[in-house]
Amino acid sequence: MPFGDSLIRKMINKTVLVFFLSCIGLAQAQDTTPIAKYAFQTDSVYQNQLKVLKERYQQTKDLEVLDLLANLAFEYKDWETSIVYAEKAVKFEPTAKRHFLLGGVAGFRALEVSMFSSLKYINIMKPAFEEAARRDPANVIYLRAQVDVLVALPTLLGGNLDEAYKITSKIKYIDPLEGLLAEGSIYEQTKDFSSAYKTYQKVFEFLEMTYPRCSALFIDYLKTSRRDLAYDLGRIAADYNLNPVWGQCALSHFEETYRLRDTVPIAWIYFQSARLAKHTQDINKMKHYIEKSLSSGEAYPELKNQIKKLQ
Repeated sequence: MPFGDSLIRKMINKTVLVFFLSCIGLAQAQDTTPIAKYAFQTDSVYQNQLKVLKERYQQTKDLEVLDLLANLAFEYKDWETSIVYAEKAVKFEPTAKRHFLLGGVAGFRALEVSMFSSLKYINIMKPAFEEAARRDPANVIYLRAQVDVLVALPTLLGGNLDEAYKITSKIKYIDPLEGLLAEGSIYEQTKDFSSAYKTYQKVFEFLEMTYPRCSALFIDYLKTSRRDLAYDLGRIAADYNLNPVWGQCALSHFEETYRLRDTVPIAWIYFQSARLAKHTQDINKMKHYIEKSLSSGEAYPELKNQIKKLQ
């Protein structure tokens, strides 16, 4: 079973690359969103599904089953298992989507291991993303991955800021909004927050000129775009105090369509909504979202510290 577009979209979550590389001292950006956690080890439904598919693969050696295994493990955030079967699928029949899945899951796995061990996953992630973009050079999601990798990695590991800007120009031609977001991301990762602010202003200006506020047309655009684009818009609006109406509209869509395979913690969606409410001085709404964030059942010590600062 081929991987659906929604699965592919979410794997380019900028947080993976920025957070992963900042953890080993190679980059630092303003975005502090962690990756969602899931206790897949204790989920009997997942473990049973995994067992059945493994047995089926042993009997059939079928590519479709490999895809199902890699997909299932990704959904439950069992990164190591997903890597195993994604690598098998790539060797069996390489495609852009399979390479991209492998690159994405390797990036997520790097967040869970020691600094030394993370280098192993860089060596999986980078060439996998490069191959995905080579095979599908007009795919905006794959191009965004290339930009983040080229900016976040140091030159010795393949980073190249000039090439990142060239790819960003290509993205702008295909999807102007994603191009502006990619450009702003470069400025953030290189700590040029003044330029990031100006670029993100253009993002919301583009939205104002292109869509009626929070219209069905805008929601349709979100549905057909990179999954985490909606969260990015909300987070950016909160970080830079830019257009909270657009930011909250995007976050509300993300919240309403949230599912297990998303990699942004639901608690952080509520947290960004609380920040936007504070920007509009809607204290009751801010408190409402803070309560939802704290009661979401997820353990993120850094979130409690952020909420204390917000209050």
